Amino acid sequence: MTADKARDAAERVVAVCDVLAEIIGDDPAAFESDVRTQWAVEMGLIRIGEGVNRIPDEVLARFPDQPWRQIVAMRNFAAHQYDDLVPRRVWRTVTQAVPVLRRYLSDTVIPGLEDR
Repeated sequence: MTADKARDAAERVVAVCDVLAEIIGDDPAAFESDVRTQWAVEMGLIRIGEGVNRIPDEVLARFPDQPWRQIVAMRNFAAHQYDDLVPRRVWRTVTQAVPVLRRYLSDTVIPGLEDR
């Protein structure tokens, strides 16, 4: 059952990553001037952290190549200290870290849970 729960949570995180890729665009200046997109992306980061939180610790421990605690910490920061979020940092996170996370989940975690 743990593998099913973990796989479901990982698949949901991948889906959020895909949505973020669709809405982010490719212009950091446009992102910095578009509060609506910033807020949408921030909510996506919260959803990613929530999804990672739903993956049991024993499963995350089997896949140590991602900064799981930092992902959840970013969720907490976006949820509770949103006034302190810097658009440039959010842009960097969503354009650099989120695609890496998505690939790792799709290529390593989800297939690794199939055989359990």
